[in-house]
Amino acid sequence: MTTPTAAPDYNAIWSGGWDDMRLYGPMSRHTRRLMRNLTSDLRPRSILDVGCGEGSLLKTLADTHPDAATAGVEIAENALHLARRTLPEADFKVMDIAAAPWDRTFDLVVCADVVEHIEDDAAALRHMAAMANPGGYVIVATLQGRLRRFEKDIGHVRNYAAGELQDKITAAGLKVDRVVEWGFPLYSPFYRDLLEFLGNRGTMGRFGRVRKLISHVLYALFLLNSSRRGDYIFVRAYKEPQPGEPK
Repeated sequence: MTTPTAAPDYNAIWSGGWDDMRLYGPMSRHTRRLMRNLTSDLRPRSILDVGCGEGSLLKTLADTHPDAATAGVEIAENALHLARRTLPEADFKVMDIAAAPWDRTFDLVVCADVVEHIEDDAAALRHMAAMANPGGYVIVATLQGRLRRFEKDIGHVRNYAAGELQDKITAAGLKVDRVVEWGFPLYSPFYRDLLEFLGNRGTMGRFGRVRKLISHVLYALFLLNSSRRGDYIFVRAYKEPQPGEPK
């Protein structure tokens, strides 16, 4: 396992570092789009976003499923400060998902761009499974393929090998029912290699008009990416009820 040279300070990063990138960045916008598509056939009464950041993904899911109660957990209090402004009606909690689950359960548990940062990802996945209701769903989105230097610099301890995430989700007690591998060729390898060359410059901090325009253009270009081939992977799985448990 490859570890970053220094553990990032996520509270510091969420103080003006990742905020606009998560709102306007082309990858974050496509993550929200694809997650919305992956949940469009579900009717959750409750949704939990693990590693909810500033709340933009949870807001998208709340808009997609307006009757669902929403909640988010996050290791960085500074991120939750932003999330509470985005979704004041949601419940939020500071917690380390690898250490323990929340003592609540949900019909839909989502987690995007988180597990690649966690040393004990198997424990994190078990805890997500524990927070899913019987018959509920867990959707995890993350990177697979070659680990770039800039990804280590922002806290990745791994990118997943082909099939690795599915195996770990199955080992956590869930049944995989859908996999989307997205991003070839414009996101990966081209865009990721460009960020590697640039040292990830241009993705952090506040986005002015020029950076927002570039992000909009990239978002449009990324619509040309394949949804059957790529290094950005979504795994949707469900929790089978045990005998005697209600669905």
